[in-house]
Amino acid sequence: KISNSIVGGFSGGPAKVAVVASALEGMVSGSSVANTVGSGSVTIPLMKKTGYKPEFAAAAEASASTGGQIMPPIMGAAAFLMAENIGVPYSNIVVRAILPACLYFLGVFIAVHLEAKKEGLRGLSREELPKFLPLLKQSYLLLPLILLIALVGSGSRSIAYAAAIAIIAAIVVGLFNKENRITPKRIWEALAAGGQGMITVAAACGVAGVAVFPIFAFK
Repeated sequence: KISNSIVGGFSGGPAKVAVVASALEGMVSGSSVANTVGSGSVTIPLMKKTGYKPEFAAAAEASASTGGQIMPPIMGAAAFLMAENIGVPYSNIVVRAILPACLYFLGVFIAVHLEAKKEGLRGLSREELPKFLPLLKQSYLLLPLILLIALVGSGSRSIAYAAAIAIIAAIVVGLFNKENRITPKRIWEALAAGGQGMITVAAACGVAGVAVFPIFAFK
């Protein structure tokens, strides 16, 4: 909603919403698949509605969502493997990834802007845009994200500790969210989704271990 309120009214607004929303969502997911499903289900129909070709709408969302894997502070499994294999604190990798990630999303943003100008596409009407000031009343929902960024960026705590605190904060915040209140069933579904997400991380770590084993074995 924040992304839509800020850039939805500009030329080719829905595509720019996809870029901004994917950048924000990538900060907490680190997954291109989750990013595409989360924001793409909203932005792709909006892009098609405002005149973007279906293939370009899908490409814009896929490109923006892919950047979620390199958007600090979470990023993808590769960032954790880098920290483990080269022996530097994860917080250092997070800091060094900020500029490349921002440049990536800026490049995608410019690309969709040029396409919108080329096709003469307009943004959403003012009536279709969510009001920004009422959204400020829901700004407490960003507390888990702020805590996560602060803890990871400071490097004073481990990644596991930062993640645990952010999860607890998300549960507490969810109790106050009247529109989408968290329930025991949703907590159970989140635990199941977390277990499924661990499969890809475990597979990446396992393959990386096999790849680097000969290097250490023959030292």
